[in-house]
Amino acid sequence: MSDVVNCFNDRAQKLLELHLASGFRKYFIWFKAKLQGSHIALIQEGKDLVNYAMINAIAIRKILKKYDKGHYSKQGQAFRSEAQSMHIEILQSPWLCEPMAFRVNLRETKAISGKAPALFEGCYLTFNDGKAFLSCELFDSVKLDIDLTWSISLAGVYEGAVHLDEISILLRRSCREYWEQRLEKERVERVRQAKQHWES
Repeated sequence: MSDVVNCFNDRAQKLLELHLASGFRKYFIWFKAKLQGSHIALIQEGKDLVNYAMINAIAIRKILKKYDKGHYSKQGQAFRSEAQSMHIEILQSPWLCEPMAFRVNLRETKAISGKAPALFEGCYLTFNDGKAFLSCELFDSVKLDIDLTWSISLAGVYEGAVHLDEISILLRRSCREYWEQRLEKERVERVRQAKQHWES
């Protein structure tokens, strides 16, 4: 299970590195993409990654449920709970929301230029009770909602923290006031946690 999540994370990171590259690397990637015509392929890769994560999560749940039913046990349910507590379930990967935000960001960029193909549809930023959610409608009416109230980046405070650039871009563009409030809350929390760490 962790191998699947690690593979997914690696592919998502590579996809987003291509999209977020800057300087000479950006021009090199852009030139290579022009030769290979791979801009649409990048978009499709992001969509495929989200679909892969959903299919994998559904399959794991069904397998564990059948295991419990067939063996009259709760070991499958216990395994799933343990996987969730260890943060090795694919739907808990911070890299899952990045391809979703990537699609929303590209759709908004393409909408401005008037060139938004159907590949950009299906993912949206929504708000409910002052909380931000990233929603993605996938195959066969399956919908995934990710609560974005968790921290975007607390690098240096949490071990293995990840800076989610696409989420940052999306929130900064779409809702500046929410973004600024959130940055301030996170700054206060980082200071509190760092102080607590050094005092202990």
